[in-house]
Amino acid sequence: MLEIIENYMQLKKNMGALINKSGYKNAFLAEQMGMAAPTFSVKKQRGNWTEHEMKQILAIIENEKLEDYFFLEILRAKPNEPKMPIADLKRELGW
Repeated sequence: MLEIIENYMQLKKNMGALINKSGYKNAFLAEQMGMAAPTFSVKKQRGNWTEHEMKQILAIIENEKLEDYFFLEILRAKPNEPKMPIADLKRELGW
């Protein structure tokens, strides 16, 4: 349960970076969300998104490239977690 909350906090913290990586302009995202562009920019700078706003943004920008980027950020945030090569994981899981 704690890991879920930590991942949520990481996501909220990295929303600005995810938006930047998505390639979408702030004005476009703000318009899609029904929000004024200046309000969107301030929220992006402060990182004070509501859960509903985060869902709206992710519904627009979500793709495999961004998921990989966010997963990498999670791994960087947890440098002491054990890691293994994918071949070992596949062998362990019997794939």
